[in-house]
Amino acid sequence: MYNILIVDFTPYRETIARMFTEAGYNVESCESAFDAMARLKSSDFDLIVSEVELPGDNAFDLYNYISNYYPFIPAIMVTEKDIDTFFEHIFREGIGNVLHKPLREKELVSLARKLITRKNIFGLENYMDVPAEDIMKIRITASGRIRGSIATLMKQLDEWGIKVRNKSVLNLILNELIINSVYHSHGYTREKEERVQVTLKKGEFVDLFFAHSADAYGISITDYKGELTKHKILDSIRKAVEESQMILRAYETGEEISDKVSETGRGIDLVRKLTSEYYFVIRNKVRTEIILLFDREPPEHFESHSSLKIIEDPN
Repeated sequence: MYNILIVDFTPYRETIARMFTEAGYNVESCESAFDAMARLKSSDFDLIVSEVELPGDNAFDLYNYISNYYPFIPAIMVTEKDIDTFFEHIFREGIGNVLHKPLREKELVSLARKLITRKNIFGLENYMDVPAEDIMKIRITASGRIRGSIATLMKQLDEWGIKVRNKSVLNLILNELIINSVYHSHGYTREKEERVQVTLKKGEFVDLFFAHSADAYGISITDYKGELTKHKILDSIRKAVEESQMILRAYETGEEISDKVSETGRGIDLVRKLTSEYYFVIRNKVRTEIILLFDREPPEHFESHSSLKIIEDPN
C-alpha cells in the first residue's frame, strides 16, 4: 500500500484525503511546508500532494526541497488560481503536475497511480474504460496525410454518435499536435517553418489512436522518437503565456507586436486550455504520447483552468 502526504492548510485537505483513502492509499496530512519537511525526514512517502499557497514557506520552496533531497518522490501541486499567473515559478522549478481545485477524483487518483508506479502509462486503454482491441488506429507517414486522417477520425466520431462541442477547435488542436509530431519529432523543424511537405523515412510514422466508452471518448497522438521532454513542454507553455500577456498589453497600449508573435507552443497550449483532461506521456528517446480525453456528453458550460499533467518514464 502506498503512502501519500497531503500538504494543505485549507479544509479541502480532508476532501483530498478522502479521495485517496477510498482508493486504498495510506494518507497523512499537514498544513505547512515546514511540517512537510519534518514528516519527510521521519517517514517514507510515495507521493506528495501540496497546495500552492502555504503559510510561511510556499509550495515552490517545498518542491525545491523535494527535488534536492527526495528527487525520487513525485509531487502534484493543487491550486484554485489560474496557473498562468505563476507559470514562471512552475517553469523555473520544473514542476510537471498541477491540478485545479475542485479536483476530479478519477483524474487525481489515476495521475497519482501512474506517477508512483510508472506502469501502464502509455495507451488509451489505461486512461479510459475501453479494451485495447476496440481502439482504432490511423498510421501517418507523411504530412500530406494529416488532414485526411483527421477527417477520418471526425467521421468516426459522428458514426459513434458523439457530440463534439466544437469541431473546428478539435480539428485545430489535432492538426497542431500531429504536425508537431510529424515535423519536430522527426527533425523537420526547418521544413515546418517553410511549410514544406515531408514524407517520413522508411519505418518512421506517427500513430493516431481513438476510442469511445459509455461516457467518454479519447484520442492520442503517438510518435516513436521520444524527443519531447518536460523542459520543452514547460518552455513552450511559458512562451505561449508570455505571448498572451504581451498581446493583452498591446491591446491596451496600441503597441505593434505582429513581428513578435509566433506559432511556437500553440498546440500544447491549446491542449491544456481546451481539453477536459489530457496527459503528456514521455519515455525519453523512445516514445511520446499525448492523450486527450473528453466527456461523451459535453457540459453545458466549459471552464478551462489550464492544468498541467506530464508523466515521465525515466527508464
